[in-house]
Amino acid sequence: MKSRIAIIVSITLVIGAVYAGYRNQLERWNRPLSGAPVAVLPAIETQALVHWAFEDLEGRQRHMSEWAGKLIIVNFWATWCHPCRKEIPGFIALQERYAHAGVQFIGIAYDRAEAVSAFAAEQGINYPILIGEQDVARYMRALGNAIGALPFSAVISRDGRVLATHQGEWRADDVASVISAAL
Repeated sequence: MKSRIAIIVSITLVIGAVYAGYRNQLERWNRPLSGAPVAVLPAIETQALVHWAFEDLEGRQRHMSEWAGKLIIVNFWATWCHPCRKEIPGFIALQERYAHAGVQFIGIAYDRAEAVSAFAAEQGINYPILIGEQDVARYMRALGNAIGALPFSAVISRDGRVLATHQGEWRADDVASVISAAL
């Protein structure tokens, strides 16, 4: 009987330790920036970016070259990603605020078109939403996201260079700082 209790207590402790470690790691991954400046990477040439093509929510093929000459914020996201869902209202507000200055947000969803379409309509997303399908990981990796986690955003200059990237939920205030510095 004592050995059975010892086994149950041991298993409970192991499960508790694993859960605590997982929860701690999850909190670190999803922690928004707290006023800290976003690290701006040395500009990376991304000539291939203009050739990227995705379908939009209406099934039309859209090419990144359509937004050439604009400051582009590309956001890789999914409807099932909680931090992704949290940052989108801020992106909507920033798109409205900076559209006149030639800033273009583009959402690339790693999700089913039906789920994305419903979420976009519900949120009133005011920028292009494209469906990335299985290629999303490859495109994120090309922009510096080696682990392929969502959300992931990249700021692309008017001349096609990657100015900054951000892994995890990106607060609107921090995005606005990067946009202002790039304009």
